[in-house]
Amino acid sequence: MESTAAGAAARRVSPSTLERWAPAAGSLFAALFVAAFIIGTVGLDDVGDKLPEITRNFQTADYRSTGGFIFILILLSALCFLWFLADLTATMRSLSQGMLSLLVPVGGVVFIAALVIAAAVFISPLLLVGHSPLEGGDPKTVATVYVVLTEIALGFFGLAGIAGALLMSAAVTVAYRNGLVPRWGAVAVIVGAIVTALTTWMFVLPILLVVLWVLVASVRRTIFYRRGVLTPLA
Repeated sequence: MESTAAGAAARRVSPSTLERWAPAAGSLFAALFVAAFIIGTVGLDDVGDKLPEITRNFQTADYRSTGGFIFILILLSALCFLWFLADLTATMRSLSQGMLSLLVPVGGVVFIAALVIAAAVFISPLLLVGHSPLEGGDPKTVATVYVVLTEIALGFFGLAGIAGALLMSAAVTVAYRNGLVPRWGAVAVIVGAIVTALTTWMFVLPILLVVLWVLVASVRRTIFYRRGVLTPLA
């Protein structure tokens, strides 16, 4: 009877497939986001910076397929990030009951939400461009909207940078206090978090520091799980 109860308990706490693969979801997020970033950099590089130039390009080029594909990649990366974040949050709560463990899920959710909103705001005008009244919006009007929305999107990228910095700092502090990260590693992450928080309001590129941290954390967590240092938590 006791052995049966013990077996049932073991089955209840046995991690599911989603839980076992959650640490690797961070790597999937990084791969999908970097792919979207590269496609956006290459495919939208000729859009231009000034209104007259953007208007001319919108009159002759079609960016709808590129913009739509980028947004699909961003959405898929967001799902992978939330998958990774759920596992990270469970580990943080098992290691710390203080404020830092709360900052991890809050910072993570705000980070990915702001990132998706920024991408949607930035890409939405590209989906409205048409070269005739039947195909979509007037190129000059859409170009004007694009210039305005680009500035708004940069603000959301800045918010994502601050939230990502909080996520990185809180997680690495908890990990350091529990001996999972060396001092130099914790210092490097915090410095990167400060740079990200201060610069993403002006440039999008520093957001890649958060993506890099997620990739490194994902690889390390996967290795720790394989070695038994960490256990997947429900």
